[in-house]
Amino acid sequence: MYATIGSDVPTGPGWTFEPKYDGMRALAFVTPTRVRLMTRNGKDKAAQFPEVVDALRALARKIKRSALLDGEVTALERNQPGHFQALQGRFHLKGAADIANAARESPAAMFVFDILADRGESLMSLPWTTRRGRLEALLRNAPPGIRVSESSPNGSRMIDRARKSGWEGVIAKRIAATYIPGARSRDWLKLKLQHRAEFVVGGFTEPRRTRQFLGAVLLGYFDSDGQLRYVGHTGGGFDRESLRETYERLKPLEQPHSPFAETPRTNERAHWVKPEVVVEVKFAELTSDNKLRQPIFLGIRDDKNASDVHLERESIQRMAKGRAEVPNARVASPTRGEAKKPRARRQRVGRP
Repeated sequence: MYATIGSDVPTGPGWTFEPKYDGMRALAFVTPTRVRLMTRNGKDKAAQFPEVVDALRALARKIKRSALLDGEVTALERNQPGHFQALQGRFHLKGAADIANAARESPAAMFVFDILADRGESLMSLPWTTRRGRLEALLRNAPPGIRVSESSPNGSRMIDRARKSGWEGVIAKRIAATYIPGARSRDWLKLKLQHRAEFVVGGFTEPRRTRQFLGAVLLGYFDSDGQLRYVGHTGGGFDRESLRETYERLKPLEQPHSPFAETPRTNERAHWVKPEVVVEVKFAELTSDNKLRQPIFLGIRDDKNASDVHLERESIQRMAKGRAEVPNARVASPTRGEAKKPRARRQRVGRP
């Protein structure tokens, strides 16, 4: 179940608010003998996050039964949820020594926000309030690598915390909602304070001067007709390792023709690629002709399919600089804690 972009903060009773964690969404299939960490595009990342798997396995031994949990695997920074950049370097590791070293240097935890099955019994037809109660009971005194996500009926307070703490945003959920697997529902609203989104890489340019591997990546999204629409380019946000990793992912996908519906012009030679790699980008704004202003590369999203990348509408970014004035209504819940725009002309692009 996925959240829909919300342009306003819901008010009145019947909603709860949770942090929008900056990590890898995963379903944890937990039994006393096996643990799987499945991403939304069907990849098992259990091998890449052994400390999370160990914690889930310890949980299964403690409860002596199976469970299906929904949550976010997130890097820990000072024992708190960290940033995606600290996590994404672990997605592609395969060697046991490299994985173990990454687990020591950049440990992760799973922040669980839902339970979908318990002892083989599906809980998805139950309302969120009931599932939340079952989740908190199950994870009481859970191993340190497993944490229950915060959830609070006070939307104004949660959004203020998100703004002050530099979170990407908040997720609002109807407390009466059932869980619909694979669906994008308006019972869950993604309230974004930052301009961050995933885009598909359709090409890259030659580097200039002493820069290695590539100059800029050429970005796009799929429209309702399945056409890849160009939104801009970025060469900012990379370090040497991410340049190398991105180049190694893109080079085997090279093709002679542009995948974009309208081919952008570039200052440096362009290398076109099959539109399969998804990256996350932070930017200042989206212009009226759907182009990114000041985009910065954050990382490769190995957990998302390119075909799922579409242009998101504006959310609540207008609240990012001031106090969130949201009428608040507390609700009874078992939670704990705070807890066709004009077509753009062809543009000349290149590495910044």
